[in-house]
Amino acid sequence: MIPFKAVAIDMDGTFLRDDKSYDKKLFSKLLNKMKEKDIHFIVASGNQFERTRLDFTEYWKDMSFVAENGMYLVDDGKDLSYEQLDRSLVEELVDFMAQRPELTPALCGKENAYLEKNSDSKFVKMMKYYLPKHKIVDSFEQLPDDVFFKFTVDVPKEKTLSTVDKINKKFAGRVFATSSGFGNFDLILPHVNKAVGLEKMLASWNLTLDDLVAFGDGGNDLEMLKAAGLSYAMENGSDEVKKVADKIAPNNNDSGVLKVLADYLM
Repeated sequence: MIPFKAVAIDMDGTFLRDDKSYDKKLFSKLLNKMKEKDIHFIVASGNQFERTRLDFTEYWKDMSFVAENGMYLVDDGKDLSYEQLDRSLVEELVDFMAQRPELTPALCGKENAYLEKNSDSKFVKMMKYYLPKHKIVDSFEQLPDDVFFKFTVDVPKEKTLSTVDKINKKFAGRVFATSSGFGNFDLILPHVNKAVGLEKMLASWNLTLDDLVAFGDGGNDLEMLKAAGLSYAMENGSDEVKKVADKIAPNNNDSGVLKVLADYLM
């Protein structure tokens, strides 16, 4: 008996190999098996929805997405729901980061992500991959007309944890900084994370988190791994993630997620 009715996967370091590829032939077979068994497949990522949609060009309409770390939910090719940062809070965060030149932000909205034209060129190049739907603006002093989900912020690696801690103390209860890897972090609403988004999506199918198997490798996966009825940390994942997960999946470069699902489904 298969012990889940829905699957949630993180992308970078979990489902994707380090070169951003995955075994499409095996995935296609497994997705068909899941459809036959009425098992929902959900991408739960900190990434922009458009980035994850492009990763699954042939399949995305048969999948569901908890994007932007739970801020934006897409099911059956349509918006299910979204949360947003208050515009005045966005302005306050812009001012806070403008006084700290070591921080380089990208502002992620529903229509587009936004990058300042004077941003570090390496950061812009990286963000163009993760934020394929984006615009370059003169500055964030004049905010575009959009719904804002989060900031993604680049910071020197050695300052990541201290900066996250400082922001979480200063903006406690209003915004939450969650690290998606040393060298960058996301600023989102404190009551929103992947687990919250997944719970909302599962409820739309009359399912609960107990019906979910989840896979992750990093700090922004902790809540969903703790909440899922069955959870797998990747072999390459952080020690913190491995402590909260029920089981360990093979390395992301060895198609660990697909191998575990194949054991259940094939």
